[in-house]
Order: sequence, then C-alpha cells, then structure tokens
Amino acid sequence: MPKLILSADVGATNCRLGLWRGDDLIEQATTPTAAEPPAEAARRFAGGRSLDAACLAVAGPVVDGVADLTNAGWTIREDEVGSALGCPAIVVNDFVGAARGVTALGPDGVVQLHGPAPKRGLIGVLGAGTGLGQALLSPVGESGWQVWPSQGGHVDLAPTDEESLALLRFFMARHPEHVSAERALSGDGLLALQEFYRSQGLAGAALTDPAEVSVSGDDASRAAIRRFCQLLGAAAGNLAVSLLPTGGIYLAGGLPPRFDLVGLGLVESFLAKGRMRPLLMDVPLLLVTDPLLGLRGAALLAAERSPSRRPEPRL
Repeated sequence: MPKLILSADVGATNCRLGLWRGDDLIEQATTPTAAEPPAEAARRFAGGRSLDAACLAVAGPVVDGVADLTNAGWTIREDEVGSALGCPAIVVNDFVGAARGVTALGPDGVVQLHGPAPKRGLIGVLGAGTGLGQALLSPVGESGWQVWPSQGGHVDLAPTDEESLALLRFFMARHPEHVSAERALSGDGLLALQEFYRSQGLAGAALTDPAEVSVSGDDASRAAIRRFCQLLGAAAGNLAVSLLPTGGIYLAGGLPPRFDLVGLGLVESFLAKGRMRPLLMDVPLLLVTDPLLGLRGAALLAAERSPSRRPEPRL
C-alpha cells in the first residue's frame, strides 16, 4: 500500500494541511496559524492515524530543523513535530516545498508562457506573493531532484528604462539601506507601485490591500500591474541567463496568476537581455496555477526522506 503522508504549508496567516496516500490527496484542512502551534494542528488533523512521514513547509528561515514564525509567535522544531505525529518529520522553508512541487505538476496545474517544452535539467522557481521566493532544482539520477534554497529575491532591483529609474529613486527614499527586487515584486510591492504611479500624477485612491490593486481599475493600479509584470519578467530573465535552465523557469506564488502576464509585457521583459535574447528564446517559461503546489511539494519531500529511502542532505 502507498505511504500515508502528512504535509503542511504553514504561512503567517493560515496553516494548510494535507493527507496523502501516494500521489492522491485524500483529505485537507485549513486553520489559522495563530490559533495553536502548527505541530498540534497537524496532530489533530492526523486524528491518530499511523503516518509514514510528515513535512511542514514554513514561511520563514529554517536552521537545523528549527523555524521561528515571528508573526504568529510559534517556534517549530522538527523533533517535536515527529513526536507529536509519531513518525519521521522534517521542517523546511515553504518555498523549498513549493519548488519541489513543480516537478509533479499535471497539465492542469501549469501554463506555458514561452519557449519549448521543458527537458530534464536545471529548473529555476520564482514566486511572488507575500515576499519574493526563489529556489533552484537539479536532477539527481534518473528521476530524483535536489532542491537548492536561495535568497535571490533580495538581489538589487535593477532599472531598465527612465521610468524604472524614477521608480528606483522612489524606493531608495523609502529604503536607503538597500532596494531589493522583493520591494516591488510582492504584495507590499504592488501597493508601493500603485503609490508610485499616484505620485507621478495618475489617478487612483490610496489602497491598503494588494487585492484592491488587482480589481480597482484606476489608472495608477493599471500602471502598477503592468510594471509588476514587466519587473517579474525581467527578474525571471535574470535567473534564466544565470542558470540556462533546460527544465525551465517556473513562476509561482499568489500574485502572478491574477494577471494577463503575456499581454502586460512579461515575456518581452523576460527576453529583453540584449545579446542574450537568442539564448532565452530556448528557455521554457511557465506559470504555476496549481493551488496545492506547496502541499504537494512538502508531501514529496516527506516521502523521499522517510526511512525506506536513502537519506539526503537536509535543506
């Protein structure tokens, strides 16, 4: 019988839980992260069932199997999760889980935006949501994968035209110590982009929720969405020229699926690397639409590191 695996995607606001039998999700639930320690939420969700392995993918840095969820006030320890569930357990960064999940996407969970079909090879994953996550995957043997965590979302925000130079100055006034790509390519970044365009004279109300930018329809919000897509395309192109990933660049996170990425210039910005444009013509660019990406990836990591398999290095 296939293994029974518990996976969790633990964010600052919600803790999503899934129970898997092999590749099949047989049960899922969502609880407020602040309501109880995630290990206890996982224990209640398991309901006394005998698990083969578990993985909690947590929105925060993980050091030696320990993660601090500062906003929720919880510290998650790998050994405590294993004790609560009565099975081998690992704790990883949430974007590590998301990255692992891209290798198991079905045709309904991904949309190809550009390039040839992906081949087995290096993969880059870029995810814009609460923050800007980045991870890499490399093939291991004939079917395995190694996930390499990254803090690539904190590279410098690079202007590419006069308007984005003005945008950089806008961000420098706010963040004189360093302006990272995440300052623009995140939920707060989308709000900041809308504020920038209002400061440039475009019509729009002051907004407090990134979701409002997506639906308000005012001139400043439309300009902010277009610039967001262009900046995301440029960031994906930067990752692509760094890796030359035959497995493709995958765009994940909650923000990209909301927008008409191709129509708003993302692919053209992805390709706009001067002499490197011909190389990028052959790099697959894909949009992840599967809402179970994080849960799916965490389940795969748990299954791969259960005792029946050879252990791999901890991420």
